Amino acid sequence: MKTDGSAAPAEPSDLDLVQRIKSGQEDAFEQMVDRYHARVYSLSYGVLRNAEDAEEATQDTFLTLYRKIGTFDESKKFFSWFYRVALNQAYSRARRRRPASTVPIEDYLPRFSSDGHIASPELPDWSASIEDGAIARELAGRAGEFIADLPPAYRDVIWMYDVEEMSTSDIAETLEISIPALKSRLHRARLYVRQRLAEISQAPAQEEVSR
Repeated sequence: MKTDGSAAPAEPSDLDLVQRIKSGQEDAFEQMVDRYHARVYSLSYGVLRNAEDAEEATQDTFLTLYRKIGTFDESKKFFSWFYRVALNQAYSRARRRRPASTVPIEDYLPRFSSDGHIASPELPDWSASIEDGAIARELAGRAGEFIADLPPAYRDVIWMYDVEEMSTSDIAETLEISIPALKSRLHRARLYVRQRLAEISQAPAQEEVSR
């Protein structure tokens, strides 16, 4: 079978679409929605754990994109900027749905004595609880809640790295921080989530003992 030798038209880059959206081309905005709707919805659902809320957060994200595309610096990577818009919309809806202030993360981090040794009690091991499927699912859901409670500086890092599995270089670029700062925040955020998970995984056992 002969062909005319012509190649299929190349997909426009994110920057091409951004420039066309800025110039008022509606079809470019529709292409951007088609390109990123599934990924934004997945991110929103991961934060909100509710299909209706996730869809509304996704719509809010693209509405914000349409309104604020003019502020995007074209020398930056588009998806890093857009990802942050999507994450902020999801967490904003989560706060409206479940009003709560962020927690002081320092209250859940290990404390050290003057000689440099850990002075606070050792964190309990909750990993055995994961052998129970029901408990594992509960812990996974609660981990998302605890991440949402973190101050944004810690919340965004742990979500991007442990949930979205983004690379450290992409996260650092998105958040405009150094990789050492990223690793420090990630470590502190993980300690906090681990401590909170340890508390809830031990609660049923403690209740049984008290009966």
